Order: sequence, then C-alpha cells, then structure tokens
Amino acid sequence: MQRNSADGSFAFFRESLRTFRTTGALAPSSRYLAAELARPLAPPGERNPVRVLEVGPGTGVVTRQLAPRIGAADRLDVVELNPRFARVLESALRSELVLSLAADRIRVHERSILDAALEPGYDVVVSGLPFTNFDPDEVRAMLDRHVGLLVPGGDLTFFGYVGTGAARSACASRAEARRHRAVELVLREFVERYGVGRRTVLRNLPPAHVWHLRAPAELG
Repeated sequence: MQRNSADGSFAFFRESLRTFRTTGALAPSSRYLAAELARPLAPPGERNPVRVLEVGPGTGVVTRQLAPRIGAADRLDVVELNPRFARVLESALRSELVLSLAADRIRVHERSILDAALEPGYDVVVSGLPFTNFDPDEVRAMLDRHVGLLVPGGDLTFFGYVGTGAARSACASRAEARRHRAVELVLREFVERYGVGRRTVLRNLPPAHVWHLRAPAELG
C-alpha cells in the first residue's frame, strides 16, 4: 500500500513532527501557493534558457509547478537540508511523470543554502524556507545568499503565513516574541530594499503572503 500521497503529504507531516523548526508547517503548501511562488518563471517558449534555484522544497509541491516550465536548455537546482525530504524528491524524479520528464535537468542538493556549492547566476530563486522559525542573523545570512545568487534583475519569491506575528505575540514567551519581531524586521528590510510586489493566497492552510523581490540591475 502506498503510504504517501502524490505530493508527499504523509512524509511531510511525519517530518514536521520531527523537525518543525526547519520544516515550518504541518502540511505541504497548496498547489495555489506553489503556483504563485513559481509565477516568475515564464514558459520556455517565451524566454531565453534560464537557471532556476528552489530552496527548501520539502516533498516537492513547488518543484512540481516548476518542472513543466523547465525547458530543454534550462536547469533547476533544488537545495534541501532534510535528507528524508531529499530522498522523497529523488524518488519522485524517477517515478512521477511530471517530474521525470524534466529529471535530466533537475539536480537535488542535500545541503543548507548557506553551504551548498552553488555558482551565482540564477535567473529565478524560489524559497520555501520558514524564515520566521530561525534567528534574525540566520535569516539575514540566508536572504543575502538568495539575493547574491541571482543575476542582475533576477527574481526571488518567498512566502509567510498570514497572522503568525499576532499569534506568536499572544501565545509565545517574551523571548520568542522578541525573536519573531526581530525576524520580521529583517524580512521587512529586504522587502523594502528589493520588493516589487506581494500577493495573498487564500487557498492555503493557513493563508499566505507571497513576496516578489528583484535583484538590482547592477549587483554590488
């Protein structure tokens, strides 16, 4: 009997119980949230070949949105810290049609984004990392890494759940609430510096904001 659904929901829930800090949710993102995160990647016939980076894919809900948009000359690097998620993705690349059709252009890196051996030059970076679960210095380092890997004018998307700040302020310890506020300040700093838009996806549990950032035309 197959224990995992096509999007790996069972595996995701199991890992969220083990490693909630780095998983950040109890269920994978909805396909609506995944599609919004993948939106900067245009279909292959409408652009030149590109390099795409996905960070923190979990069981691959967003990867399944990106794969059909990966053309013959494109490349998709997927960086996943959790070894069990990485194995789920690698298995899906062999067994699921939507992923296997692009498997020769997709590479899974079982690393943290902070030490993955990646060369700058990505046209699109899509991040599924639960930034509000980390310390402010970690978040700054990770976002600096995301932006630094982009080509000038490259696109970055990431998301955050609606209402988490108020919930943590009401329920968390003072130290945890201070940490969360400090992370929100770091996120706001990057959005103010590089942000070009935000959309809210209601068809997700919980609803989420998706931020769209763009690297400056000249990176310095």
